[in-house]
Amino acid sequence: MLIGLMAVLSGCVSLPFSDTSSRNYQRGWVSMEDEQFFVRGCRETEPRMIDQTPKQLERLFRQRGVTTPLYVEWIGEPRLPGQPIQITQLRYVASDPSSCQTHLNDVLMHAQGERPDWQMSITDSHIRIFLPQQRRTLVFPAGSVMRQGADWWWESDIEGRNRKHRLSLRIQPAACQDDQAWFGLSVLMTLDGREYIGCAKRGNLERLDLFTEYRLAETIETRDIRLKLGDDGSALLSEDYLNQQPALESRGSWQQLSSGRLLVTLDDPDPKLNQEALMFVLTEQGILLPGFHPRYGHNGLHLKPSGIPMPWAAGRLVVP
Repeated sequence: MLIGLMAVLSGCVSLPFSDTSSRNYQRGWVSMEDEQFFVRGCRETEPRMIDQTPKQLERLFRQRGVTTPLYVEWIGEPRLPGQPIQITQLRYVASDPSSCQTHLNDVLMHAQGERPDWQMSITDSHIRIFLPQQRRTLVFPAGSVMRQGADWWWESDIEGRNRKHRLSLRIQPAACQDDQAWFGLSVLMTLDGREYIGCAKRGNLERLDLFTEYRLAETIETRDIRLKLGDDGSALLSEDYLNQQPALESRGSWQQLSSGRLLVTLDDPDPKLNQEALMFVLTEQGILLPGFHPRYGHNGLHLKPSGIPMPWAAGRLVVP
C-alpha cells in the first residue's frame, strides 16, 4: 500500500509550492560525507557541494540508513559546472542504479498507484491510463491544464463502446511514497466515479543529459572551440585559433538521437570550416566526436561541459 497517503490527502505533508520554470528541473546522484551533502549529475564525473540540503532529503537518508548515493530529481537554480548546487524543491528520490538511464521519452508526466494497480502518462496530446487488473487501457484527449490553488487539474471524457468514460485528474505538490521511491507530487484521479490515489513525476528527461555549452579543455592553448546549444534546438559552433583573427562561426541545429548520440547539423557553415554535420557521442566527460576527422585529426574532438544544464523539454502542455 502507498505509504503515508492518508497524510498526503489530509495535507499534513504538503510541500512549499511556487510556479516552477522548466529550466530548473535537474537530476543526479546525491551522497553524504561527514554530514555534508554532494550531488553528481548523471553526465558529470565530479561531485558538487549542495548549498542547502532540504530537510526531507536528510530524513530520507537517515530513515533508510543509506550509505550509497540516492538518485534525486529536483527544482533549483541551474549552476555552471563546478559551482555548488541549489535544491529548492525535491521531486523524486530513488535508489535504483538504472535511474539515470530512465527517460520516459515523449511523456510529460508519469503517475502510478497500488491496490488497485494503475499507471498513467500525460503527453502533449493524450492522457493514457492503464489498469492491469482489468487488462484495459483508456486514452483521453489531454486538452488544457487548469489551476486551482496549488493543484494542477485536468478533466476529460471519451465515448466508449457501451458507455461514456469521464476522467478528473489532480496533481498537487504533496509528498508521496511507495515501495520503490519518494515523490514530490501526489495524484488523485477519479475515473468513472472511482477514486485512485498515487504518486507522480516528470518524464521526458533525456535532454537533461545535455548542457547549453561545451568547449575544449582550457589546457589546450592552440585553439578555443565552443559549441552552444539553444533550448529551441539552435546550435552555434565557434572555432578561435588564437591568432588575432576573428573566430570562425557556423550556425545550425541540434537533435538528440538514441543510444546517447547528438547530431549537430550546420545549416550555415563557415566556408573555411567546410563541414555540415557532426555526430557526437555523449560521455560522462562531455561530448566526443570519435574517430578521424580532417579538421581535428585521429583523436576526434572532445568537448567538456561549460554551460548550465539543458532545460527540461516542456512540450505544449505546462505541467507541475
